[in-house]
Amino acid sequence: MPTNGKIQHLVLVAGLSGAGKSSALKYLEDLGFFWVDNLPFDLIPGCIDHYAQESQGAVLLAIGVHLRDPSSMNCFHECRQRLAEKAHRVETLFLEAGSEVLIRRYRETRRRHPVACGLTVREAVLKEIADLGPVRVQADMIIDTTSLTVPQLKEHLDQVFSSETDSDLVVFIRSFGFKYGVSTDADMVLDGRFLLNPYYDTELRALCGRDEPVIRFLERDGEALLFLDRLESLFDYLIPRYRKEKKRYFTVDVGCTGGRHRSVFLVERLSGRLEKRGYRVRVRHRDLGHE
Repeated sequence: MPTNGKIQHLVLVAGLSGAGKSSALKYLEDLGFFWVDNLPFDLIPGCIDHYAQESQGAVLLAIGVHLRDPSSMNCFHECRQRLAEKAHRVETLFLEAGSEVLIRRYRETRRRHPVACGLTVREAVLKEIADLGPVRVQADMIIDTTSLTVPQLKEHLDQVFSSETDSDLVVFIRSFGFKYGVSTDADMVLDGRFLLNPYYDTELRALCGRDEPVIRFLERDGEALLFLDRLESLFDYLIPRYRKEKKRYFTVDVGCTGGRHRSVFLVERLSGRLEKRGYRVRVRHRDLGHE
């Protein structure tokens, strides 16, 4: 595909220290991206020009940006606007994790937090979360690595970035348990705890929402199917409008108490309905097997 002097796809990788930015850049390399980390902002346009001129075909480029003070954040916003002229598609990927997880990661590795000048690790983590709030709000995609293993992060990036010729909306539908906390990167959170709980049936407790006895239990109640009908109608309304706005990712979390029965059932059934309507759907069960 001709680039006309432009990068085909530019991904700016930002986020919280310890949330996995370096790992994300390496995984993007596996997907065909050139990558550069911690480049000064005034050198980013020249770097893009270099790759656009040197390559014979479409160029995929990922740049790790480190925002450690207000001036760098102002530069980032200005740079982000200018880069739209140098790439056919520019996106900001923001990685984050819960504060306690970030604190634990730094304590385990004994590394110094980049903004911990005169601050404790906890103070540095909380300061960076507050400082990067405006960048997070403007990000095109947010990935919360709190509950992700390294292979799961790689799989998630693969699902999002492996098909560069297809820019259609991808809907991620994830089950989770409220007792393990809500992920911060969801665009929408749905609560299925009003449905009858199979957990209290001793014959169903050890099963999950993909097992036939649990499926029959929830379908007999009727409320689960009514809920699915209304959700299907809602997404049939939303998805075409998100497509029209060129949104590429839509993440929906469906929760129940433990993330084992009701939420898993709802995610499996809802994804099946949306796939039949021609939508691109990816399923995740965050807390299945957690116990």
